[in-house]
Amino acid sequence: MTFKYVVAIVPPETVEPLEQELKRMGVGGMTLTRVKGFGEYKNFFTSDWLSDHTKIEVFVEESRLEGLLGALVEAAHSDVPGAGIAAVMSVDKFLHLRTGTEVLPAHSV
Repeated sequence: MTFKYVVAIVPPETVEPLEQELKRMGVGGMTLTRVKGFGEYKNFFTSDWLSDHTKIEVFVEESRLEGLLGALVEAAHSDVPGAGIAAVMSVDKFLHLRTGTEVLPAHSV
């Protein structure tokens, strides 16, 4: 089993329900960062095209990936443009910096 790195950009109002769902699923940690930008959707009716979003980063075992992605879609799904994006990347190595030991894939992060 391997780890995956999931990065999602979502509207700020989706963070609270997503956080609750990830806790319920037993996800052991995530990183949230406030970001500003634009993608496919731009608001041409303002002088500032940028909008506020939240970047979510999670390391997850591959076996739990689909559940995590389902939670992201459930929390952020909308018919409104700009609902967000998610990307999944492979993790070659995962270390605890305090000890320098490699995390074994059988442990949830």
